[in-house]
Amino acid sequence: MRVLTATATGSSQLRLLFSDGFCGEIDLSPSFEPVDPLRDAKFFAQVSTNGLTIEWPGGIDYCPDTLRAWCEAGRVQPVHQGVCT
Repeated sequence: MRVLTATATGSSQLRLLFSDGFCGEIDLSPSFEPVDPLRDAKFFAQVSTNGLTIEWPGGIDYCPDTLRAWCEAGRVQPVHQGVCT
């Protein structure tokens, strides 16, 4: 599973297109750490894709399989041990 495109649609929301054609939207703010550069809307808007997943400057990224599961669930969920470890 790969993320083909990522579009910031808000200060912490993304629209993602996956390699199988699935398109989903997710608010990533529940996954942010208390002090996280992604909390800055201008920084968050710098999201890009790297051929596999989404990333931001400084090496911040998310597992594409986790992103897909969160999009399907409609919200950020706890990551279970063994998923994208």
